[in-house]
Amino acid sequence: MNKKLASFAAGLLAAMMLLTSCGPGKQTETKRKDVATVEKATNPAKLPDVSKNRKDTLIVGTTAPSGKFNPIYSDSVYDSWVVSLVFDGLISNDEQGNPTPLIAKEWKISEDGKTYTFTLNKGVKFSDGQEVTAEDVAFTFTAICDPSYDGPRTDAVSSLVGYKEYNEDKEGKVKEVAGIKVIDKYTISFTLTEPKAPAIYDFGYGIMPKHIYNFEKGNIKPLKDKFLSPVGAGPYLFKEYKAGQEIVFEKNPNYWRGEPKIAKIVMKVTNATTVIQELTTGSVDIDSVPSKPEQIDLVKKAEFLDIYRYPSNSYGYIGWNLRDEKFKDKKVRQALAYGLNRAGFIQAYYKGLGDVCNAPVSKASWAYTEDVNKYEYNPEKANKLLDEAGWVKKEDGYRYKDGKKFTVHWMTYTGSKYVEALTPILIENWKQIGVEVIPELMEFSTLAQKVFDEQKFEMYNMAWSLSIDPDPSGIFSIEQDKLGGFNSVGWRNEESEKLIKEGLKETNMEKRKEIYQKWVKLANEELPYLFLSYANDTYAVSAKVKGLRLSPFTDWTYDIHKVELQDVK
Repeated sequence: MNKKLASFAAGLLAAMMLLTSCGPGKQTETKRKDVATVEKATNPAKLPDVSKNRKDTLIVGTTAPSGKFNPIYSDSVYDSWVVSLVFDGLISNDEQGNPTPLIAKEWKISEDGKTYTFTLNKGVKFSDGQEVTAEDVAFTFTAICDPSYDGPRTDAVSSLVGYKEYNEDKEGKVKEVAGIKVIDKYTISFTLTEPKAPAIYDFGYGIMPKHIYNFEKGNIKPLKDKFLSPVGAGPYLFKEYKAGQEIVFEKNPNYWRGEPKIAKIVMKVTNATTVIQELTTGSVDIDSVPSKPEQIDLVKKAEFLDIYRYPSNSYGYIGWNLRDEKFKDKKVRQALAYGLNRAGFIQAYYKGLGDVCNAPVSKASWAYTEDVNKYEYNPEKANKLLDEAGWVKKEDGYRYKDGKKFTVHWMTYTGSKYVEALTPILIENWKQIGVEVIPELMEFSTLAQKVFDEQKFEMYNMAWSLSIDPDPSGIFSIEQDKLGGFNSVGWRNEESEKLIKEGLKETNMEKRKEIYQKWVKLANEELPYLFLSYANDTYAVSAKVKGLRLSPFTDWTYDIHKVELQDVK
């Protein structure tokens, strides 16, 4: 599965995948207990009447999505929820992170580890009644290979045989991607130029109906024009979108895995100032809650809400535009890390329920290591590094270089208690080392557009909800340094690129671990981001909602067709 943006990871060993060359499902699987802890509601009968009387509709709180409701373009957790409701992919994964069949009933991997052959379930239909075939699968992945494709999924196809030839052909002479072969109506194969250890996860993206999304090679705009009218083979039908307010779905009565038990789902936009009230009054049935004791206590006092808590496969960070002269020098980035009291911020915000993050990997990952520089708060070291970098502190207390004041315009998002807590600490800490910070607040969707689609920023903060496999290419490869790509900060490091490629080729788990831990240490040294925080994910769920399976690798949309609303007593 892909990486996604969020505004959010504590210790838990992620799924260790060792893909073999034989048949479906033949890989090592982790067997973890207590994937999520659930604190059950103490008095479900206290459920407010407004919720009791809402028997056929599930309301889920969300941050406003950006409106990219498409499997190959969605770039936030919130857009991905929409995609998960409307589309199904060839594969999914279980709560442990192990790959599981979905539209593909099975898959086989060739002896050389390069060819993946999928056999589709027969009778799977898109919501308009047309059957899903191998042609639709080929269309979906070929679209990502298109010369005009400007989304973040390139890492899923760039290893395919013929990708480069197809992608670089601007005249339309190359009609197909050589590595994508439709064998028959229900069988398709993908051949890679070389083995790729986590390749199976590249096939989790939702399958699009070719007859609806088709476009001429080199002009993907007709597909993008359908962002707000998605059609797939998933459990729900997209019905209405009110930007900044809500998204409405109705169940797909002909869903191939069985008619969903809940007739209607509404994703309702909430924020940090409204989420607790929405939950405790019964206006919202499911929403994330800040992992802070006082917030969790308010949820408990309602007595009708279950509390799900689990280690998040994510981390929070500050991204700086490495194309900007201010941030090109590694010493400057390291100085800013030493000059921010991250431990103080995390203690103030999470009150013991969060940890400092020092590298771009979650604690839920087998690639995690403590053997990195902790960048503990040290203003003296920060000042020394800034001096060495040529930033001179003047009488006004701020630093200057080549006549320019060290001023940072920090883009961040509204409606976040996390941002509210971070802002005064960041401004004051960096002022003490001679750096002026000017916050610029905006809606999250606007921020995502400026950062990824336009790359017009100096500094911003977000979080990553990460993929199951620790391969960092989808975020940090040079290939992702393009408009619409996830390497928006523009980190171009040859050693990083070398280690990323080695990690993708290596199938021995212990050797992969060594490679990725080398990469983690490199990222910790180079600081393409200022890493901020880890935390648990905490969700409040109405006691009437039954059947949710939440974990670091499965969100509320997982097997949503099985989830139901029950009367409480």
